Amino acid sequence: MKFAILGVLSVLMVSAITAPTLGVEIAADRGENSTVVRYQLRPFNLVYLAYQGYFRDQGIPGYSAFLAAYEAGRVSAEDLVQSAVKKNKVSPEAATDRSYLRAVKSYIESLRKD
Repeated sequence: MKFAILGVLSVLMVSAITAPTLGVEIAADRGENSTVVRYQLRPFNLVYLAYQGYFRDQGIPGYSAFLAAYEAGRVSAEDLVQSAVKKNKVSPEAATDRSYLRAVKSYIESLRKD
């Protein structure tokens, strides 16, 4: 089991290095001629941060406790996205984006199975 988790983490690390971490959305505010920059973590990166314990202050445990909490139903993909919204890591729209939530669930499930 430890080797499987180590293997998954290695794949996650390589994927994180080869893929850009953030998507950036730039929108011009027409009222004040200013530019608003919002950062949107990709679902993979959000799950990886959660696994590393980044959202502990939001009540989401890290590492194996994260997976155990997910399996027990104490943490959901929706909870994780809401925590990321509170920490300004994803836009509030992500909380209602079904495809984003499905991707988060999928990445959690892939971690859980290994």
